[in-house]
Amino acid sequence: MGFGGDLKYSHDALLKLQDWELRLLETVKKFMVMRVKSDKEYASTLQNLCNQVDKENTCQLDFISNVSKSWLLVVQQTEQLSKIMKTHAEDLNSGPLHRLTMMIKDKQQVKKSFVGVHQQIEAEMYKVTKTELEKLKSSYRQLIKEVNSAKEKYKEAVAKGKETEKAKDRCEKATMKLHMLHNQYVLALKGAQLHQHQYYDTTLPLLLDSLQKMQEEMIKALKGILDEYSQITSLVTEEIVNVHKEIQTSVEQIDPNSEYDDFIDTHRSSEVVEQEIEFDTSLLEENENLQANEIMWNNLTAESLQITLKTVIEELIQTQQNLLSKEELVLELEKKIEESSKTCEKKSE
Repeated sequence: MGFGGDLKYSHDALLKLQDWELRLLETVKKFMVMRVKSDKEYASTLQNLCNQVDKENTCQLDFISNVSKSWLLVVQQTEQLSKIMKTHAEDLNSGPLHRLTMMIKDKQQVKKSFVGVHQQIEAEMYKVTKTELEKLKSSYRQLIKEVNSAKEKYKEAVAKGKETEKAKDRCEKATMKLHMLHNQYVLALKGAQLHQHQYYDTTLPLLLDSLQKMQEEMIKALKGILDEYSQITSLVTEEIVNVHKEIQTSVEQIDPNSEYDDFIDTHRSSEVVEQEIEFDTSLLEENENLQANEIMWNNLTAESLQITLKTVIEELIQTQQNLLSKEELVLELEKKIEESSKTCEKKSE
């Protein structure tokens, strides 16, 4: 199958095809322009985020924190991702998008040239097979009328016996003109037939096959452009994968069990012997009936001590109940933490 062999009478369809492909290329170009803009804005946003984090982290800790180190690496790799995305946007702009813009111009020129050449050869074919033949046929009919008229006048001259030679001469001249025009028409008709065969068998197929070849070359070029676009905009390229691997590795290096070891070493406090809290015996210097660290039980204090004891027992019971409730809450929270931890482990895998 091919344009030259199958699309000789499909000129309008070929024009529509080229118009459709041009619209498609314009759509692809518009999409790529927006993608370049989007990737540049995304890169800029990532960079601004990293800059903001740097400003907020001006206060440095006086101990080594694995969490802080991991977070710093996350920020650094995010900044690296920003640079990669910016580079990709620039490569997309100078590579596929530029080539696509040039292709659109070339395709517009191909269509213009095709239409121009097609109009030229079609006009020539119409001239040879229609216009010139119609002129000859018109002259042919006119000469037939003149010959017939000359013959009638010659017959009349013979019948009357007047100016027969003159009438005969006019008849012969008209007949000669007709015969010469007849030969001219036969030759022109043969030439038109040859021109028509040449047009449909060779000239037009060559033009259409040339168009198909250029169309296919442009499809090949467009395939290369889209392939390059796919590679540039891919989020699974080695450099981007390495960025996320670095981030993942830094997160895995966080060890909750050893996170505060350096903090403890840095801020370790010396053992301090606290002063013993004792009964101030100076309070008893003027009262010999009271003894240090002993409850005074007598008729004066019995009622008060009973009330105090009752109150303390009630508070103890209430405290025990609160403790049981808190213990149940702690167990429930520990269960939720364990479930959440397992969920996070599955996601990280």
